Amino acid sequence: MRAGMLAFCLGIWLFSRLPVLPPWPVAAIVCLMLLATTVLLVALAWSPARGRWRLAALSLQLVMALALGLLWFCFDATRQMQQQLPSELEGVDFWVSGRIVSLPSPRAQFQQFELRIDSTCFRLHPRDCVSSDAIPDSDQPTPMSGARISLNEYAGLTLWPGERWRFRVRLNRPHGFANPGGYDYEAALFGRGIMARGYVRDTAFNKRLSAAGPGLQSARAGLRARLFALAPRLQNPGLLSALILGDRDGVSSAQWDLLTRTGTNHLLVISGLHVGFVALTAYTAINLLVRLLPALLLRLPAQQYGALAAVLAALVYSGLAGFSLPTQRALIMVLVLMSGHVLGRRFLPSYSLLLAASLVLLLAPMSVTQAGFWLSFTAVAALLFAFSGYRRPASPSLASPGQWLWHNWVQPQWAVSVGLLLPLLLWTGQMSLISPLTNVLAIPLVSLLVVPLALLGAVLLMLIPSLAIWPLALADWLLSGFFVALAGVVEFGPALWQPSPPGLMASTLAALAVVLLLAPRGLIPTRTPWLLPGCLLMPLLWPAEAVRPPPGQAQLQFLDVGQGLAVVVHTHNHHLLFDTGPAMGPQFDTGRAVIVPYLRARHVRALDMLIISHWHQDHSGGAASVAQQFAIKRRLAGGSESAPEALGGPASFERCRAGMRWQWDGVVFEILHPAGQRYAGENNNACVLRVSAGDQHALLTGDIEREAERDLLQDHARTSGLRADVLQAAHHGSASSSLPAFLQAVQPKLTVVSAGYRNRFSHPAPVVLERLYNVGSVVCQTPATGAVQVELGGAAGPRLSATHRQQYRRFWHNIPSGEYGKVATETAGGDICGRDRDGGWLVDAANNSVFHSGDCDCH
Repeated sequence: MRAGMLAFCLGIWLFSRLPVLPPWPVAAIVCLMLLATTVLLVALAWSPARGRWRLAALSLQLVMALALGLLWFCFDATRQMQQQLPSELEGVDFWVSGRIVSLPSPRAQFQQFELRIDSTCFRLHPRDCVSSDAIPDSDQPTPMSGARISLNEYAGLTLWPGERWRFRVRLNRPHGFANPGGYDYEAALFGRGIMARGYVRDTAFNKRLSAAGPGLQSARAGLRARLFALAPRLQNPGLLSALILGDRDGVSSAQWDLLTRTGTNHLLVISGLHVGFVALTAYTAINLLVRLLPALLLRLPAQQYGALAAVLAALVYSGLAGFSLPTQRALIMVLVLMSGHVLGRRFLPSYSLLLAASLVLLLAPMSVTQAGFWLSFTAVAALLFAFSGYRRPASPSLASPGQWLWHNWVQPQWAVSVGLLLPLLLWTGQMSLISPLTNVLAIPLVSLLVVPLALLGAVLLMLIPSLAIWPLALADWLLSGFFVALAGVVEFGPALWQPSPPGLMASTLAALAVVLLLAPRGLIPTRTPWLLPGCLLMPLLWPAEAVRPPPGQAQLQFLDVGQGLAVVVHTHNHHLLFDTGPAMGPQFDTGRAVIVPYLRARHVRALDMLIISHWHQDHSGGAASVAQQFAIKRRLAGGSESAPEALGGPASFERCRAGMRWQWDGVVFEILHPAGQRYAGENNNACVLRVSAGDQHALLTGDIEREAERDLLQDHARTSGLRADVLQAAHHGSASSSLPAFLQAVQPKLTVVSAGYRNRFSHPAPVVLERLYNVGSVVCQTPATGAVQVELGGAAGPRLSATHRQQYRRFWHNIPSGEYGKVATETAGGDICGRDRDGGWLVDAANNSVFHSGDCDCH
């Protein structure tokens, strides 16, 4: 049974690695094979000689479980993909009617919420929308019926969960950044069932169709409203909302960063730990209470009453969090563990763990792609492995308080910290060095004091609001002291360990070391239990060196940062960052979300140079986050403005000027622009950098426009100083740049356009793409390719070595067609990257094709 559950989980994981959904004939063949296997198993079970075929039957069972996992994920993914926004409706205004199914989340200038669509209408005026389920003048069913979408609303409408609304909306398919070491945002949205994202158009015809009835989300919204009504009397209403409702909107980025550095971020949301504590408290309380009522014991044992109470408490607390994925995992674990008490059976720990994992993946197969799934089950597995079998805890009656504290608090934290060492490094690239110590002190404070007080306050808010302030104020005071203590702990020294990503060998040795460290006492007899694991963990301190370009060559990584620019240039021993992408609000910028993870994935310890081409937000928004994480030896900046105080002010950056030149590892870097002249616009004052590896060149142009391009042509009219094999399209491919004469002088073989997916500027402009094709350039657009990696200086010439979306493609990824920047009138499909030099094709999901290899035309 356990082997079958493991095979089922393995099948789901294997399906998550597919680049495209298999066509229905493949699924039908697998179904027939599954049916044949089932028939064969039944025949073997009834065979008189079934004992001889035990191994064969077991093998068939494992094959069947594996196939079930594959098929289940296939059917679930296909069902969701059928609700996907048709590509021809991207950027189109139309009417949707549906029910609000989430808490509206306030942002700086808008509120965000989720809507489940009941119907759509494509008429201009809502009075022409009849309650039909078909597109006007079409026999096709209403698209996206039943789909879940995420909307931003800017007009300040009063929205309440459970209400039905009619909105005029403009939608796009989910599309996230695609970079080495980056977070797969599209996987997270697909796992939540979000099939489109967009915003509500501001029109007087948006209308509430029906009020909210009684329901879970409505009750959560009412509780949150009452809680924030007390905000003037509380210092941390957002933290209390996170603990009571699982609503993280009120947790600031500074608070979350402090929690991450100390390894306590799991304590300030409705996590599995809190759900488990609530269930355990309910189990213990009801178990003891029922023993005082003998009449009840005549019906059921006290343990069964306690188990039922634990399940009910976990269910209610998970409901407060809206049954988010983390709480679903915890609830299923409680159900599995307590079912043994209800049924009067004792399950093996490994059986309970695998059963819980199978149920979680049965309900939400995409959980297998999320770090939370692996971290949660790894933590539980570490505890079960460390405290089972040979280890014998001291008797409570004989143990001293110190022994009791060690066994019940310190050892579990040690086991969890050791067990999560490798998963944290692989999934997040970091680990808190002080998390065992801080959690030993923080878990009793938060779980045994703050959470019960917060829940008591929530109950009183619903029953006797005038009394709720007292437990909430006490919980708020404890939280304030908790953060003061965390800040004090962090000041003593480095709290966060962020090594380079471990390689395969280092990961294997570290996993073996973890097993040896957590092995129950007596299972592995040795007089020096720390020596061998310590040696096996040493490779984590000295990870394998990353592959670097050889001397005389350079590697350029054009990162996918949306409507912005960030390019990293690697030589054999040096690293240069040209621009840092945009900031998209006070809590998100591409420096933290894209550049820092990429640099850590590439084993970069410090930057030799940071160049900010100019101080527009889409080129400098991530600079502060990069500067906080990496030492920077030299800084250059263009533009007419000065460096902001957050980056050290004007004195922290040298001014870019034409003629600057330096050499690293045989690769020459030269600033071509600006010269002495100052331009009226910020764009034309941007730095222009030329990178030369032998007779191969790359030109990074920032946001320069026609005026600067004409001056560059005049300055280099008599030389080939502008010729470049690789060009970064100026100003994201805007029609205000890329003059025909300029492109004729550069003669690029490959041009990279860094722009946002379906951006409001319609970059790149069709006229610019036509000019590039006329000079024979291959064009890669980052919305379609993700990060673009180019090798410069090789014997075979400049080479496009990787495009991230094609190299790490998954079936849920949105890889747009060549018409992604326009509103298509027909279903988009076909290739996004034309025929490459080797004759291969790179096409989108409509053709169920995959990226082969080689240099491709990405227009």
